[in-house]
Amino acid sequence: MKITGLFNTVNLYKNNTKNNTKVNTNKVKNDSFEVSDKAREFQNVLKVVNASPDVREDKINDIMNKIKNGTYNVSSEDLANKLLSK
Repeated sequence: MKITGLFNTVNLYKNNTKNNTKVNTNKVKNDSFEVSDKAREFQNVLKVVNASPDVREDKINDIMNKIKNGTYNVSSEDLANKLLSK
C-alpha cells in the first residue's frame, strides 16, 4: 500500500498553523466612555436632592403648633377635593 501526498498535507497543515499564530501587530484601542453633559447635570441634581431633608420641618412644626393651640382647621371642601382628585 502506497501513501502519496501525505507529506504535502502535513506541510500545508504546518504552514497554516504558522500563519494563524502570528501576533497581530495592529494597535488595539482601549475601551473608554464619556459622560454626557446631561448625565453630569442629572448627577448634580441627584446630589442636591439626596442632600435635602425628606421632611419639611418648618411646615410640620407650624401644623403641630396650630393643633396644640386649637387653631388648625381643615376645610371640608378642600379635603373632599383632595380625596376625589386621586
